[in-house]
Amino acid sequence: MFYRTLEEFKNASGYTVGSVWYPRVTAIVGMKAKPGLYKFYAEQESFEAGEAVKAKSAEEGTLTHDTVEAILRGESPVIPETIKPVIEAFFNFLNSNKVEAKLIEERLISNKYRYSGTMDVLAEINGRLGVLDVKTSYSIFRDYGIQTSAYVEALNERKNLPELTRWILRLDQSQKCLKCPAVLRTKGGNIKVRGEKNFCNHEWSEMIGEAELKELPPYQKDFNAFLACKTLWEWENEFWLSRINY
Repeated sequence: MFYRTLEEFKNASGYTVGSVWYPRVTAIVGMKAKPGLYKFYAEQESFEAGEAVKAKSAEEGTLTHDTVEAILRGESPVIPETIKPVIEAFFNFLNSNKVEAKLIEERLISNKYRYSGTMDVLAEINGRLGVLDVKTSYSIFRDYGIQTSAYVEALNERKNLPELTRWILRLDQSQKCLKCPAVLRTKGGNIKVRGEKNFCNHEWSEMIGEAELKELPPYQKDFNAFLACKTLWEWENEFWLSRINY
């Protein structure tokens, strides 16, 4: 990533808390290679087209994310038609589980490892406390564990919490073919058919929402991967870090 000024680097890569600057968890995790993202760009007409799809997808994901967090706060937000199926799936998830949000969009700091990040939710689900990370993707990827491990470590530094677990809550919506196993997903305007095994003159259902909760294993192995990303990130940005006495 190219930065023109120190302030641009600091704003893009971290948070200033009080008088101390901390690198952001998502910036650090961004150092890990993402083969799926490379494949996505390769399938687009141009890099610019890929950026447009990615931006639109992020906008749709943020809308779902913000709506979910408002519901967890006990609010009654207006639900746009575009995300009604996925929010209905989220309500079904809440009705099937006992969920209580303890902290939402909480800024966390690790003074031991010097980083900061914003956790989606600290939640109690069916009697267990843990980090709940909301994703609007078509699958749950292993990389998600690296990010959540950093949040668990920062929370553990507070020393007043019980043992924490981690969950990914995947929220998505798609259309199913009524004739074959194929699934049509159009997030960000990127039309993608998956699960198509034979030629089929598809007949698509209405948009269907889905909510998938997955508990992740103990966080230490993922946190070791996070620290490896952090070492590489610090090496990559040594020029700027040396100017802020990091």
